[in-house]
Amino acid sequence: MENTSKAIETIIKDFKANDTSIVLDAIKRNRKEGNAKSFQAMLDLLKDTDEPLVEEAVISFIFDLKDNESVPVLVSAIQNKDMEFYHSFLIAAFWQSAIDGSDYIDLFVKMAIQGDYMVCLEALTVVENFDAAYPEADLLDFEADIEEAYEKEESQEKKLLLKSLADVIRNLPIEGE
Repeated sequence: MENTSKAIETIIKDFKANDTSIVLDAIKRNRKEGNAKSFQAMLDLLKDTDEPLVEEAVISFIFDLKDNESVPVLVSAIQNKDMEFYHSFLIAAFWQSAIDGSDYIDLFVKMAIQGDYMVCLEALTVVENFDAAYPEADLLDFEADIEEAYEKEESQEKKLLLKSLADVIRNLPIEGE
């Protein structure tokens, strides 16, 4: 436990290094030794970096997630306005990787409605891949919210995505059926 804690602290410290190669190495080490704390630090790194190689490495890491313990950290980042530039990537992680976001359908619907075209596209793709059943009342609420957003949306391209999302929601399994 002590070693793990020390390894995590070293990874987090190396995320803040001025040398890109040290940062990239820390991202690699985080794949093997990381936990929720170092994952959060890595998302903070993504938000704060202007180094394309670091950005690419972090996004690649996110798309390769396998541990569902990363889901709450990822959800928190999606809800963070400071991470808005990366929302489409963070949402895409739920269909690119092996993590399950079906408990957060409300978040994906909300992000599809509020986000730009790419955020909407990624949220639609995530919801399309759900195989969970939901309470009928929730699905009807989501559908109503999407219809309302559709009426207000000016972009024809995003309107098409919202229409597709409403169709997907309509066809999700209902709990108890």
